[in-house]
Amino acid sequence: MNKSGRKNMQIHHWGLFCCLMLIQSLGVSLELNSETLGNANYQSGKITFQQRCSACHTLADNSANLAGPNLWNMFNRSIGKAPGFNYSQGLRETDSSWTPNILASFLQKPETVFRNTTMRIPEPVPESLLNDLIAFIMVETDAPNKPNIETPVLDQLVDRELPLSERFPSFWNHLMNNTTHYRLVTTNHELEFDAYFNTDGSVGTSLESVHGFWHVNERDMFCYALYGLPVVVDQFVECFPVAAMAIPRFSRELWYSEPQTGVQLYGGIMPGRPER
Repeated sequence: MNKSGRKNMQIHHWGLFCCLMLIQSLGVSLELNSETLGNANYQSGKITFQQRCSACHTLADNSANLAGPNLWNMFNRSIGKAPGFNYSQGLRETDSSWTPNILASFLQKPETVFRNTTMRIPEPVPESLLNDLIAFIMVETDAPNKPNIETPVLDQLVDRELPLSERFPSFWNHLMNNTTHYRLVTTNHELEFDAYFNTDGSVGTSLESVHGFWHVNERDMFCYALYGLPVVVDQFVECFPVAAMAIPRFSRELWYSEPQTGVQLYGGIMPGRPER
């Protein structure tokens, strides 16, 4: 091996060593290995992914990037190197590769594992859910050492004739009774406003000129449109899985997306809503 090859290998090993030392310093007591992952509950991991990850990430091969990158083959590649996604500086600069334990720590304290990451999580994934979640991700992204766990072919059927308020009560109560806060940033403008999703499918806002509508499609994707914004980008449409709203959370900024090129949208949920 020439000097350049030895140097690159030393850098890679040093980066991995630093990651592992950092994980130990975080105090994460869970140790994932082939035995624990092999005993994981696929359905539990799937539900956790839907509730905590699906608003920003897809899993299947050739699926689109959302606010976060598509995760297909993530365990087969270096961290922050998948083509077609603009990773944050903290992920671009590492020479490590994803392992179950690095991912487990990242899902609890992303900014501590990789400084300057823009990964946002409303709250750390509880340790009790990490093993199932990561095993599910490994199976669905075709990880080289994916665990051999039972994967149900079909989910339990949900009565689609039921109203949304009964099929997805947590989602319904959270969105229909609270205030959605937005911060819209373009090259020349920054705009903050509140939106109120109503049970009749309409969307009102704190801006007199801005209105919208919403619906849930046959794939249980919640889609909404807002129009009449007093900025260059006067309208936008977004969709995300209903399951991503299954865990009620409150913060002015819970998610980030780019609904159009050059447009950054920060959204959050605030408790309650004013009388209107």
